[in-house]
Amino acid sequence: MLRKKVFAGLAILSVGALALAGCAAGDSGGGNTSTGGASSAPTAEALPLVGYEAVAYDDLADGGTLNLSVNSSPTDEGSWNPNHALAANVDVQNLLEPTLGNLGTVEEDGSWAPNPDYATSMELTSESPQVVTIKLNDKAVFEDGTPITADDWKSTLVALQGAESGYEVVPSSIFAAIGSIDVVSPTEFTVSFPEPYADWGNLALIPVLPKAINENKDDFNTGYAAKPVPSAGPYVIDKIDNDAKIYTMKPNPNWWGQKPKLESLTFKVIAQESLPQAYANDEVDALEILTPDALETAQTKAGAVVERSGGVTWAHVTFNGTAEPFDDVNVRKAVAMAIDRETIARVANEPLGAPATVQGQWTFMPGQAGYVDTFDEKVGSDLDKAKALLEESGWTNADGKWTKDGKTLTFAVTVPAGTQSNINRALGVQDSLKKLDIEVTLNEVPSENYFTNIDAKDFQAVTFGWQGTVFPIASAETLYTPADSPQNYPGITDDRLADLWKKANAELDPEARIKIANEIDEVIADYMPSVPIYPYPEVVAVDEKVANYGTATFQSNDWTLIGYTK
Repeated sequence: MLRKKVFAGLAILSVGALALAGCAAGDSGGGNTSTGGASSAPTAEALPLVGYEAVAYDDLADGGTLNLSVNSSPTDEGSWNPNHALAANVDVQNLLEPTLGNLGTVEEDGSWAPNPDYATSMELTSESPQVVTIKLNDKAVFEDGTPITADDWKSTLVALQGAESGYEVVPSSIFAAIGSIDVVSPTEFTVSFPEPYADWGNLALIPVLPKAINENKDDFNTGYAAKPVPSAGPYVIDKIDNDAKIYTMKPNPNWWGQKPKLESLTFKVIAQESLPQAYANDEVDALEILTPDALETAQTKAGAVVERSGGVTWAHVTFNGTAEPFDDVNVRKAVAMAIDRETIARVANEPLGAPATVQGQWTFMPGQAGYVDTFDEKVGSDLDKAKALLEESGWTNADGKWTKDGKTLTFAVTVPAGTQSNINRALGVQDSLKKLDIEVTLNEVPSENYFTNIDAKDFQAVTFGWQGTVFPIASAETLYTPADSPQNYPGITDDRLADLWKKANAELDPEARIKIANEIDEVIADYMPSVPIYPYPEVVAVDEKVANYGTATFQSNDWTLIGYTK
């Protein structure tokens, strides 16, 4: 399944890249729609923001079925509720996306705008106190025809604020920042922030749920473990086949907006290693290309078109800071200094014709305003310094091994079985650490258990990826603080971060805010919960008649425009 962006102010896991982005993606080269090989790859600067040519609505055929893939379903993960913690997974959000209703959309350049199907306007109407006023489209309804009102939006936000009262929610700093939500009328409500909150636009990208679900905690938490919440989008779930792992959608008969072109839409759970062959066999109509073999398969399929764009997913190595050996900051830093990030990036991307750019931050992506290479400035690659840090922590090196208190310094990297890009990154870590006399092993687990293990902190080190957002400062907070945040997989933090993020989230001046964000990255570099490795572009093959679907750096999907050319 494509790592299509989930751009609420939420940090979303991607295995595919697994999409937490668990794999190494790459670029196949040759321009927006070329099927050419790596030799014609564009440079990083030349990668477009959208990889496909837009096709006008009237030039699309009526009907047809689009077959797509995911690595895991909402049933597999445990929730069809897009706002539930178990739905904080790219595959789940991708599958649910055609059924979701959001106040806003993300544009090609990464800016956001009100979504006229749901909101006629969404404006900051006061800065002191900070108040956002939302006026709703009075034609919007849930799939049974019940109007989507301000009460539904209010109750959705209140539920998402309810983590301390037992609501199991996808975390985001915006929920704690909200002071009050006031209904003005069925089609208007306001959201007030007691302190300035710069990323208030996050409100535009949170899916709405009916008030009845939001006000029943048990229903919110467990009522949709195996069934969908009512659709608020252009498609509705038509059939759930958990045995075959095929999920079928049809156009929403009560949809009030532009009529979807497709007759049906299917999502099939297919193991990542099986996807290239499934694409070659016409089981699916799109393939995210993550390996040279997948690229070759795509290029040999008649009618396949390879698309490419920049991406906002970045690969990393994350340490379990709550257990040996990574409960020692010096060990974390020493390993970070020894990892050959450049070589790992080349191995991942150059075989696909992609530039081997390294990721140097924990907040911004290369090319984003505010990005600097914090890792290189504050950490860098230095085997001598890495050895000194280990010695400082009491480790001694004899006979090519580091020992302390009778224990040898070794660790395992947990990877999802069959996901070669994750495995390749782990092998790169293994090769790198040989130079520091640290033995690294690979612990392969079934791909369906991979994130379960990560959630349970049943790992020493893992290498997946984080899928980005247009609100990177606010959305990154829960990955690093507090220590017990559900998405803080290292399980550690630095006491300086909470105040810095509070300052950043309250700073409305963009330049001042970026300065604070870079201070945050310096603190993260100081305690090293993870090692940023590389960003990867998105490379996708789609059947030639598929229109308005594929790869884009930021832009939201418009499911009413996705279909087939005439």
